[in-house]
Amino acid sequence: MLRNRSFYRRFWLAALAVLLLVPAMTASAASSSTPSDKIHFANNKYYVINNVWGQGQVQGWTQSIFHNSDSNLGWSWNWPSNTSSVKGYPSVVSGWHWTADYTPGSGLPVRLWDNKNMNTSVNYSIKANGTYNAAYDVWFHETDKASWDSTPTDELMIWLNNTNAGPAGTYVETVSLAGSNWDVYKGWIDAGSGKGWNVFSFVRKSNTNSASFNIKNFTDYMIYTKKWMSNAKFVSSVEFGTEIFGGSGSININKWNVNVQ
Repeated sequence: MLRNRSFYRRFWLAALAVLLLVPAMTASAASSSTPSDKIHFANNKYYVINNVWGQGQVQGWTQSIFHNSDSNLGWSWNWPSNTSSVKGYPSVVSGWHWTADYTPGSGLPVRLWDNKNMNTSVNYSIKANGTYNAAYDVWFHETDKASWDSTPTDELMIWLNNTNAGPAGTYVETVSLAGSNWDVYKGWIDAGSGKGWNVFSFVRKSNTNSASFNIKNFTDYMIYTKKWMSNAKFVSSVEFGTEIFGGSGSININKWNVNVQ
């Protein structure tokens, strides 16, 4: 079939546009082994952070983060240590993380008495040895303008995986929340110089690689059932990561979201 010259010109331009688009799509993949580096994604609502806050405890370690797509991100590590202290917490962050701002579109900070739902889902695979967990970390402040030097008042941890690790504090009780059973621990984190915060850990009775729940179920228990925390406080951030005590491994996250409504 004969086609006029304008047809081929339009065809060539369309083909060129596709060719130009391919590098732009693949350019979104990123990785870093630099401590504290961040890889932002989902219009900056989230970022992956190479958190190595315990790096001074051991030599010869490696840890890196990657983001190939919003459904293919994670980190890998090698920490040659068998001590009972956390070396790193590579994680994905929504909201605040010891910074002067909050991620845009996160809906955070939010005051607890506003009674908003904080629905979240995560699905991941993990291959590792040693001592580690896979856990949510939720931070609370008395202000809605937390900055890099704002010490939290409280911390909520929700452990989905516990491999040879143990939470801070002492065991309180076992409860059923968000469709699962959890061992509850209550403790105190001493940050030095007279600073610190309460930490409440919910350790799932059996490990899971997938979860979907409303964080409000846990904060309501802390506030209204146990009277551990005031509802005047603000949720500053929701994170999901791996507390690494020692060993090597990798995690790949194919689903992650937090929606505050």
